[in-house]
Amino acid sequence: MPGSDNRMNLVPVGLVHCSARTRKEMPPEGMAGTIEVFPPYRPALEGIEEHTHLILLGWLHLASRDLLKAVPRKISAELAEKGVFALRSPSRPNPISVSVVRLIRCRENGLLEVDNLDLVDGTPVVDIKPYQAGGDCIFSATQHDRSEKIAKMDPGAYRADLIREAVNYHGEWCPGAAVAVRLAIEATRFMGGDLRRKDVVLSPGGDPCISDALIGITGARFGSHRLDIAVPVGTDPESPILFSAPGIQLRCLVRVHGRDPAEVLSMKADDLFCLQFTREKENKN
Repeated sequence: MPGSDNRMNLVPVGLVHCSARTRKEMPPEGMAGTIEVFPPYRPALEGIEEHTHLILLGWLHLASRDLLKAVPRKISAELAEKGVFALRSPSRPNPISVSVVRLIRCRENGLLEVDNLDLVDGTPVVDIKPYQAGGDCIFSATQHDRSEKIAKMDPGAYRADLIREAVNYHGEWCPGAAVAVRLAIEATRFMGGDLRRKDVVLSPGGDPCISDALIGITGARFGSHRLDIAVPVGTDPESPILFSAPGIQLRCLVRVHGRDPAEVLSMKADDLFCLQFTREKENKN
């Protein structure tokens, strides 16, 4: 409580090493790096290689501790101010970060090679935990409508967010996931914003990789009545993909399959898809 002497003693167990020294140098999707675990804590690494992903708790040593409200300026300075407990801002009373990273390998001398790291070089690591898909993943979690936020985001940052959502669900960055990201960008424009809105229904078609990635991006589930499987996945990769909302529908046929993900991201939309957007006519009677 404020004014009391309820102090907590945190001891760093390791240190982050990567090429980004400031937040501006950190890409939205994170980067590869190394976690150096200090000698006294290296016995705690026993068995860690059994896990593909880890949760890192870091101490954001460069962040301000005197902010209680902030504007997410990294997205847009035009967005509304919110309390820091409602934001992912590094500036907060106790600048503790929670990051999920992919463990590449555990080297000798307490070095963990990881990917998707979003902590800058020199960040103290407070704790390391195994990520457990069954307990830590809450796929049904919802949030506010992000349409305004997405409209003001840098296109590259939005694409990076979509890539992360696609890979987190699908498990790998592949041609199908790249197609799903490109389609999600187009669908965001046609459907009027956030594809995780409660009124957006997905029919993902028959390609398993595209289907996985689109489910990850949209958060569509049978239980929320937002997922409609018109064609059994894996039976017909040429079947159409549908995004529907009250009064509107976007129908997509994928023209290209199996291309390199980088090539997919650089292709013109007309070369990649055949898109058909329909809007129901208003009944004036």
